[in-house]
Amino acid sequence: MLPIRTARAAVPFAFAAVLAAAAQQPPVPPPAVPPAVVPSAAVATPAPAPQDTARPEPAAPRFPRLGYPKDKEFVVAEVDGAPLSLEQLVLHIDQRHYPGFREFAARDAGQLLFTSDLIAPWVSQFADITALLAEAKTRGLEPKAAEPGLAETLRKSFQGYLDSYVAEQQQAGNPVKLEQQRVDRLLADYQLRHGLGCELAGWLDFLEPVKYTNLQLRDYFSDHARIFGGEVTIQHILIRHRDPGTGILLDEAGRSKAFARLADVKARLLPDGSNFAEVARLLSADTRTAAKGGELANIARFDDRLPAILCRTAWSLRDGEISEPVDSQYGIHIIHRVEFNQHKFMLYTDSALPGIREAMQRNRQEDLLFAARKRHGVKLFL
Repeated sequence: MLPIRTARAAVPFAFAAVLAAAAQQPPVPPPAVPPAVVPSAAVATPAPAPQDTARPEPAAPRFPRLGYPKDKEFVVAEVDGAPLSLEQLVLHIDQRHYPGFREFAARDAGQLLFTSDLIAPWVSQFADITALLAEAKTRGLEPKAAEPGLAETLRKSFQGYLDSYVAEQQQAGNPVKLEQQRVDRLLADYQLRHGLGCELAGWLDFLEPVKYTNLQLRDYFSDHARIFGGEVTIQHILIRHRDPGTGILLDEAGRSKAFARLADVKARLLPDGSNFAEVARLLSADTRTAAKGGELANIARFDDRLPAILCRTAWSLRDGEISEPVDSQYGIHIIHRVEFNQHKFMLYTDSALPGIREAMQRNRQEDLLFAARKRHGVKLFL
């Protein structure tokens, strides 16, 4: 359903040697992968509602179908008022994650990437990386100082992926023989798909490292005690302004329909949320939850099953409140928080410190990323 983090585990192989070998590998046409990630937005107010029956959305959503190098000047994002082109994205992947990508992207097989579920996450991650690089410069930090951490983030992430891959193959009864050449190919493919995501995570670790004193951890725990063992139940309404298969922004006509639908939803909702489930059943594009009035239960503060913006928004509301519209990689969401439930209680002990430390870092990295997007005016056009 939604992106889940892979487990971290050690895998015995020489990573530096693998990276060097992978750089020599010819580009491999990538198979299909699940969708990845995007940012947030705002604005909403409700009012009473006429009754109606209608649900259908456009049967075949249309979105820009880019090609490379034909559309290399297409502006995919904007940061600090400066455009980021498709060419800049392709060059970044070529230089940092997948040597030979520029040449591969121009081939017939490479063209498929620009209408796949990889391109929208790449654009979002590239824009975020650009914003965080600007953030580092405003802090007087030298970008080269981040390089060791970026490499380490990739190493750990790939180790986790490789460990999961081996476990899945063994569970399926398939013999696993990871010769160096096979590992090299897996790494090359992993860097193509997830290199930008690992780079973004590395920048967040660089700008917000885990260096907290016991006093800071105790204060964080005291101020955020409800997130440890607490869960919230929400209802949400999804309006698609992105293609459901690829996550690419719809064309102008598709977005206009989406914003008209959003206006309709906002007009129907009552301020107290008492008819939220009814409107969700009628108008939400998330058909899996619409039948239940848009309900999503048992959401932790940092719940890897959902986009960060949904968890962040759900936990920022009080019971009964309705959010402003927020964007995710799936579309525009309006959230109604139903209730909070403290299903277990945690004491501040030495054994609890790792979990508190992780929560504090994730909280601060979220704050950093969302603030950087706002400060540097990140806009996505794909």
